[in-house]
This record gives sequence, C-alpha cells and structure tokens, in this order.
Amino acid sequence: MNRTQAPEIKLIEQVTLPEFRLLHLDNGVPVYIINAGEQDVVKLELMFKAGKWYEEKNLVSDYTNRMLREGTSKHSAKTLADKFDYFGANMNTSVGFESGGAVLYSLTKQIDHLLELLFEIFTDSTFPDKEFETIISNKKQKFAVDLKKNEFLANRHFVSALYGQKHPYGRVTELEHFDQMNTGDLKAFFKKYYHANNLTVMLSGRFDEGLIKKINSFFGTKNWGGEKANENIAHIIESSPEFIQHTEKADSVQSAIAVGNLSINKKHPDFLKLSVLNTVFGGYFGSRLMSNIREEKGYTYGIYSSFVSYPHGGFIEIGSEVGKEVREATLHEIKHEINVLRNELIDEEELQIVKNYMSGRILRSIDGPMKFSETLKGLILYNQEVSYIQQLLKTVREVSSVELLDLANKYLDYEKMYKITVG
Repeated sequence: MNRTQAPEIKLIEQVTLPEFRLLHLDNGVPVYIINAGEQDVVKLELMFKAGKWYEEKNLVSDYTNRMLREGTSKHSAKTLADKFDYFGANMNTSVGFESGGAVLYSLTKQIDHLLELLFEIFTDSTFPDKEFETIISNKKQKFAVDLKKNEFLANRHFVSALYGQKHPYGRVTELEHFDQMNTGDLKAFFKKYYHANNLTVMLSGRFDEGLIKKINSFFGTKNWGGEKANENIAHIIESSPEFIQHTEKADSVQSAIAVGNLSINKKHPDFLKLSVLNTVFGGYFGSRLMSNIREEKGYTYGIYSSFVSYPHGGFIEIGSEVGKEVREATLHEIKHEINVLRNELIDEEELQIVKNYMSGRILRSIDGPMKFSETLKGLILYNQEVSYIQQLLKTVREVSSVELLDLANKYLDYEKMYKITVG
C-alpha cells in the first residue's frame, strides 16, 4: 500500500436497503415494519392525516397536536411525563402540512408498558382549558419576540408572496389568530382526524415479532375509526404581483434575504436531476453560493439554496443573513451565480465532488433501521416506491453537465424570482 497516494474514489453503483414489510392491523391500519439493528431499542411512529392542509382555522392543527401531551381523563400532563420518564422513554409530538402525530423511542423491554399509555393519549386526550391558556400565553410572548427577528419576517413575507394567505403553505400567523381558537376547536379537529382511518404506523428497531400483536391489540381495535380525511381538498394560490419587497428596520445591523419562486416537487421527473444542480448551486458547504458569498466576499456566515418539496407543491428558496451594507451586493452575486449556471457547463471535477457528497448522503439516509424509517416515511408521503432511492443514486451517478445546464435554464431565472429583504 502506497500511503502517499489517496485511494481511488468510486461512485456507489447500488445500495442494499434494509428489509421492511407492510402489514395491516385488524382494522386495516397499515404498519411498516423494519426489524433490524444491533441495539434493543424501538421507534414507534404514528402518522395521522391531520396537518395544516386539513384545518379550517389557522393554528388549530398545531395546537391540537401540541395539547396531546397535556392530559387524558385518567392521567394529568405531569403523570404522563413521569410515566414516560420512569420507563426511560421519549415521546415527541409533531405536526406538518400534511400529517400530525407522535414518535416514541423506547427500550425494547419497556415498550409493553407504554403502548396502552400511547393509545390512551390518541383516544382520550381531554385538552384542558387551563393548560391551553398557559401554552397560548407563552406562545404569544415567543411569537411577539420572533416578529422582531429579520430572518423570521423574511420567511413569512416569502411564503406569503409565493402562495398567499388562502393557502396552507403561504398562510402566516398573526397575533390575533391565537385568540380566535379555543379548546372546542381542538377537540373537534382531534375527533375528525385523529383516528384509525387516518393512521399509518411505522415500527423500527430490534424487537420480538410478538410486539406487532401487542400493537394490534390496542391500535387495531375497530371502535376508534372515523371518516377518512378528504384527499381532494384544494387550496387557492394567490401569488403576490410584487417581486421585490423590502422591509426597512433602521436599528438592524444585518439584513435577511429570501429569494426564489414556485417550482416542482418530488413527483416531477426532473426533480432528481434538479437536486444535483441545487447541490452545486447552494446545497452544501462547498457550493458556489458559499464559495462566492461567504468565502470570497465575506458577506455572510452561511447561505443556502434548496428546492423545498411538499406533496401539493414546491419552490426554490435561497436564504441568508448578510451585513446591511452588502445586501444589494449579495443579491447581485446570487444573480451572477444563477447566470453562470445558465450559461456555462459545470466542470467535471466540481461535479464529481458533488456526486461523491450526494452519494454519501444517500448512504447516511439508510444507515440503520431508524434512519431508514425516516426515508421510508418520505416515500410514503409521496406515494413513491422504495426503488426511488436506487433511482436517485443512479441519477446522481449518471447526470451530465449538459443536462444540468438545460435544467438551470428551465428552473433558475433570477428575473422571475421574488426578492424579499428585511433589515
């Protein structure tokens, strides 16, 4: 072995994915099972069609999900927390645009003690008024603080410009929205969407197959169903006609920048190749935006670009915080880097570095049962087959500079992008 020479780097041809199975509980609830790993730990995730896409009043989906930890008819919030702590488990609730639910991490030997408690939370939450008022009061204070932050404001103005207030992706919260909902709204949303007919379960980790039967004994019961969420809900997009928006803040030292426009999502055949182009542009630390605006110009500590994908839409966003005095210069450099991508082929050496980086990210996304469960969850959200991962790997390996040049001209046009600045 000659240690003066680095080993040859080869692109990954194919990956071996962890095995998974799809089963159904007695009431039809789908359960994706990844029984693998070396540690006796379990991750149990419950995903309901109960996100912002389905709410009729702003914030209701968020706070319905948040209040799930605040007590049932049998246990107070403190008792619930103490029980999870006692068994060394951790339960986190979360909500997005299309789904809401919870994820439970537990030692395999303790999961039996927690299933009944978890089922109780999702069938018997009481949404107590006192806890609700405390949470809302605290959140209003935090929200008032956030409204003073340039980056927070820039993001609000950006998504609102893209989609408008009538669309969940563009709807922004105002202070009065906190006072326009009550626990009655949360209970109604909970009853309508948090039930078996809207549920998907993901179970990953190392466990005995008997655990599946135990999950079925709780979540497979037929008496907690309901009406399925409407898959045909549509929301109006009202994009702003103002492509340049600036909010002046005289006391600010920095300006927040958000640049971008509506684009495609993961369902589009161009998305895989576009992810390679985006990585070159601003998708990792060695990207062109970082090399130019951070390393060469010193305008910022960090700048990124990303093609954000949701099941019902997508957009490109370029974001950063820069010195106020170099705000316009930064926008000029963003425009310059876009034009370079639209007019010049990417050097093969640079492209190879990006391909190596992206291949490594793909490997990390399937490293272990719990990591793979996150990747699998993303595929389920878009109704995609697991072969999508192999296709992504193939695309990263084979995409050419000529194809990326064509994509840059198709999807990157600075003149058609919103330029939102605050500060």
